[in-house]
Amino acid sequence: MWLAYPGLFLVLAGDAVRYSIGWGGWSVAVVLLTVASIYALAVSKPVELIRTMPTALMLLLGWMMLSLTWSSYLGTSFMMIGLQLSTTLFALFLASQFSWRQLLNILSNLIRFILATSLVFELLASITGPVIPLFPNFEGDTVPYAAYYWSQGLLFEGGRIQGIVGNANLLAFTAVLGALLFLVEAIVTSKKRLIPVISLGLAILLAFLSQSASMTLAVVIIGFVAVIAILAEGRSRQVRHQIYWGAGAIAGLAVASIVINLSAVFDFLGKSPDASGRFLIWSEVWTLILQKPGFGWGWIGYWVPGVAPYEGLIVMNGVPMYQAHNAYLDIFMQLGVVGLGLLVWLLAVTFVRLWTVAVRHTNPLYLFPLFIFLVITAQSISESRLLIEAGWVLLVLLAVKSAGPFAELEPLGRTGKRSRLAGNFRLRPRARI
Repeated sequence: MWLAYPGLFLVLAGDAVRYSIGWGGWSVAVVLLTVASIYALAVSKPVELIRTMPTALMLLLGWMMLSLTWSSYLGTSFMMIGLQLSTTLFALFLASQFSWRQLLNILSNLIRFILATSLVFELLASITGPVIPLFPNFEGDTVPYAAYYWSQGLLFEGGRIQGIVGNANLLAFTAVLGALLFLVEAIVTSKKRLIPVISLGLAILLAFLSQSASMTLAVVIIGFVAVIAILAEGRSRQVRHQIYWGAGAIAGLAVASIVINLSAVFDFLGKSPDASGRFLIWSEVWTLILQKPGFGWGWIGYWVPGVAPYEGLIVMNGVPMYQAHNAYLDIFMQLGVVGLGLLVWLLAVTFVRLWTVAVRHTNPLYLFPLFIFLVITAQSISESRLLIEAGWVLLVLLAVKSAGPFAELEPLGRTGKRSRLAGNFRLRPRARI
């Protein structure tokens, strides 16, 4: 626990750390996290853990390191590969040290703290005015554009709030992730459900106030998948396949309808027809992909300021972009078609394993890893954060943890998830005195 909480805060609320103690302080924190992760792994059973690592993950990490041989920014690639290995080691530490139930508790507690402090932070910002980072990410004494504020203090004005994470999209991601974890927590806990229920309300409120279209879409997808997973549990192979085919047909029709009515969908979600400028970003990134489609420009993860060809590539409303806002285009650009293929392979293998556990196990606890996977993959369509910080840590954690033997999970119950869920939400008569 001594490492899990500060480490997860560092990756989930990285901007809060950088705004508070600067990039130098953040770098020191990353080094300490790396050293602590190595120590924790060394005293456990690292050989057994390495054996459970998915082949796709090991090949992807190897391809990142191999990209040093053709990188267009060798020094930066070397530094960013080091950072990638650091977050990977931390994810391996989490996978090796904690059970799924412990991970649910740790993630729920930390996200509860982030959301609660974010609401207080936004309340104060709305009263005192916009908040400038203690270590600003701009030059001069005047904030050049509103996007450079830690918080714009728009809570009472109906604008998007940013929370302590400093970004409305990241706050929405954290809130939706928290809502799903709190829901599972409320269902599986044997203690009083008041805290998970209040936390669920807080998460829904902040998800609404952060106004993220991608997370709205994620909630719809997760709700649909959860229903399918619960319906498929305990069914024969033939019936499960019938459910899957039916679900696939519904999903296909939904996607076709969205594509046909794209402008109307963006309007409903409160976005411009070009997805808030993302189509322009993707067009520029695609131009770079076509220049080096086979191997890419070299691994960088974050688009580090001052590094060509990213510096000044895309500037929107005076704010430079430092990601492709799509994880698949970003990795295609950095690691070529091979890197993209390895990422897709890793995602596919992880999804199949998580789905198998979620459907076959009777405990609703094992729905939450699948929910996390769906949140980070939904976010990957409009953000590149699947490749860095929290997105990467959660992906590696899920990929490695799900590769463990089924026998290591909690024992199967006598009743299935449908019965347990019905029992949780059924009104119970008061006991007679």
